Amino acid sequence: MPTPDAAEELAAWWRLVELCLPSHRQRTAVTFQPGGPETLEAEWGVWLADVFHPLLGPSLRSMQEASSAQSLTALALADAALGVALPPAVSRASLASGRTALLDFAPPQGAKLLERWQGAVRENEVAGHLVSVFAVRGNVFHLPSVQVTGALLLAEFLAGASAAGVAPSAELTAAMLRRATATALSGSAPQVLAV
Repeated sequence: MPTPDAAEELAAWWRLVELCLPSHRQRTAVTFQPGGPETLEAEWGVWLADVFHPLLGPSLRSMQEASSAQSLTALALADAALGVALPPAVSRASLASGRTALLDFAPPQGAKLLERWQGAVRENEVAGHLVSVFAVRGNVFHLPSVQVTGALLLAEFLAGASAAGVAPSAELTAAMLRRATATALSGSAPQVLAV
C-alpha cells in the first residue's frame, strides 16, 4: 500500500527496480517517450492506454509465467511476440535497453534461466526486450507480479521523464506510479508486498 510520504514510497519501489534492473543507469527513454515537461502527465496516460495495458503488461505476465516455469522457449516466444506488437521505434528502444541491461551484469549464483537467457541474447538467438529483464530477474528474487509491474512502471516513467529533460518531483512520480498501478493491477489477485 502506498505510504503517505512520497519519497519513502518511491525509495521502496526503487529498491525493486534495483533488483530487477541492476544496471539502472538508463538515461534514454525506453517505451515511454514523452515530448517534454508540459505534456508529461498527459503522455503518461496515453502510454498506459496505448502501450502498457495492451502490450507490455500482458507480455510481462507471459514472461513471468515462462520464468516461473523455467521455460526458455516460452520466454523467447513471448519476447518475439512483443517485438512484433510494438511500434518499430518503440521496439528498437526496448531491445536496446533490454540487451544492454541483460549483458551488463553477472547473474546471481544459481539463476539458471537468467544465465541461459543472457546466453541466448548474447548469441542473438532471441531479441531480449527490457520487459524480459524484469520478468526473469523478478523471478530470481521471488518478487510478486505486483512488485515487478510497479518496478517496470517506475523505471519507464523516470527514464522517459529524464530523456525529456524533466526532473519530476517525488509527489508527481508517486502519483503517476499510483495511477499506473491502480489500473494495471485492478483485476489482479491480492498479493503480499515485501518492499
